[in-house]
Parts: sequence; structure tokens; C-alpha cells
Amino acid sequence: MSVILRIDVDRAYMKQPQDYLRTYYGVFPAIDSLGYLEHCKKMADDLDNRGIRASFFFLTSTLPKSDFAQDLLSRRHSIGLHAVQTQDFSRFSKELDKISRRFDGKVYGFTKHGSGKLKLALKHDPYYDVERYIEYAKKANLKYFSGNGENPEDKMKVVDGIVFFPSAFWINRNYRADKFTVDWLVEESNNRDIVVLIHPSELVTGTELLRREYERILDRVNKFITIDDMVKK
Repeated sequence: MSVILRIDVDRAYMKQPQDYLRTYYGVFPAIDSLGYLEHCKKMADDLDNRGIRASFFFLTSTLPKSDFAQDLLSRRHSIGLHAVQTQDFSRFSKELDKISRRFDGKVYGFTKHGSGKLKLALKHDPYYDVERYIEYAKKANLKYFSGNGENPEDKMKVVDGIVFFPSAFWINRNYRADKFTVDWLVEESNNRDIVVLIHPSELVTGTELLRREYERILDRVNKFITIDDMVKK
């Protein structure tokens, strides 16, 4: 079995105020010379050098430019929406359409920005409602929803025809119990598919321990697949 590396891209820039203006207010432009998505690009290049394909999820405010989008597709990474405006299906579908059009319609699922605790953007719906998101996925003819639960023992299930990953192994230790070590993950991934969640910005701003554990996962896991590999079988 395998690890599904889920990469939620929720920062546009690593410097402020550019990132805050872009991702919270949606008013700052995407400027490469100022470092737009530079942290994500570096992470993608590193994964490519290792021969690892991953599943990237973008906000509309971290939407890649066409060249980077095509580069991700050509390297056979899978792409999804990191949903912000989930108050109703109309707003959700507008976000989904924007991401899907940039990636030639090759978007088969989504993740949720935030887990119900903080308002992370001006138009962000912080409420976290799994049943609603599975309903959205079904209505939009998607194949999966990857949830933000913090118990990686929760196994994948199929709900109303939608593949649902309730939880993930968060690389950030603030979101997992101490018993869920890298050793536990490696052993578990030998028996079933398991989602590992990271944000590219964490490799820049996170602790040295986080970076070491990320490296250990990439070095020790036997097999990586994308979510698309799994749901499109």
C-alpha cells in the first residue's frame, strides 16, 4: 500500500504584507519577482527530483499561473481545490470552476481550508461540515473529499459514491497525538493507503523537527501515490 502526500497550498507569498493582502483580502496581484508561490515551486521541484508524485490543493488566491500549472500536470501530480467559500454550493462551484479551468478540467476532488476554528480569509466560511462537503462533491460530479480530521487511524470510506478520507497524518505535530510517529506511519503505509498532510510554507517557517520528519517520511516510505491514482482505478 502507500502514502498519499496531500499538499495544501494556502500561502501565496512567504513575506508580509503581500501574502495577507493576497490570501485574506484577495487584492494583491500574483507577481513572480516578489516570490509568488516560490515555496510551492521549490517543494514541487524537490519532489520531482526524488521521483515522488503528490496531490496539490490550491486556493483561488494561490492559483498557479499557466506555466506552473502545466508543469504540475506534465509531471503527473494530481490537483484539487482547497475550498474557502463553502457557505453554499454556488460559491463553492465558482471556486471549483476557477481551479478546474486552469488545470484543463483535471480536478477530481477537494479539501477544506480550515477545520472550523478560525476565519482565514475575508470570504472564508470557517464552519467545517463533512456531510455538506460530500454532498457538494456528489453534486459537482467529483470523486473524493479529503478531510481535516487529526486521527490518522481513521480509514478511507466511500459515502454516497464519494471516496472520503476522514483524517490525515499531519506533519505538523500540533495536529497529531504523540503516538503517531514516523515509524507508525511507515508501518501503517505498508498495510493501507494513508494521507499525509503538509503545507509548503511549513518547510520554510516550521520547526527543524518538522523538516526532519518530512525528510524521514520521503526517505522511508516505500511507495507514494496521488489521490487521483487511487480514485481513478
